[in-house]
Amino acid sequence: MTLTTLLFDLDGTLLDSEPGILGCFRRTLEHFGLPDRPDAELRRFIGPPLEHSWRELVGEARVAEAVEVYRRCYDAAGKYRAVVYAGIEAALEELAGGYTLVVATSKRRVFAEDMLGHFGLRPYFEAVYGVTPPDLSEPKAKLIGRILHDRGLKPAQAVMIGNREFDVAAARAHGMASIGALWGYGSREELTLHGASLLCEHPRALIDAVERLA
Repeated sequence: MTLTTLLFDLDGTLLDSEPGILGCFRRTLEHFGLPDRPDAELRRFIGPPLEHSWRELVGEARVAEAVEVYRRCYDAAGKYRAVVYAGIEAALEELAGGYTLVVATSKRRVFAEDMLGHFGLRPYFEAVYGVTPPDLSEPKAKLIGRILHDRGLKPAQAVMIGNREFDVAAARAHGMASIGALWGYGSREELTLHGASLLCEHPRALIDAVERLA
């Protein structure tokens, strides 16, 4: 079956959004009177659903409050503290000529739309999927399932491109191929362990990686 659609994660794949995310993680830790943590420790929380991260950081009883505090900070001060990865826009421009591009992120959809518009990437994507109320803790596998259903796609017609285990494992849950983006926040070991079909060192290598799976 012909590959027609490429699903892209946002944080760590299209945008290096670390400064805004880590800043709001620290603001939220401060809200709870918790000590600061070094960048290397906080970096591993970039990508997973927020509930997953805050459950580990503050405990089950305070997850909902932590997520709300974080999201208020991110909306007010964090979402535009990002940069487009070098080579991403050129890759998107070329790939959009032959495939349908869709964003698939665990970020709130409204934040993703704002950021893609702000950084000039929105025109490359036919659709943007993210979490929406009331299901703000929607797992990545469920989100991908929603995309496949909405767009009438078979798993063989789509590839997930992401930088964390949650991206490649969610694709694998649907029998979909995936490309692990090594320029993001996940390691080679993490992406391989959770089933990435291919690993890609740099955005400029995405064209060849996609063609290998087509």
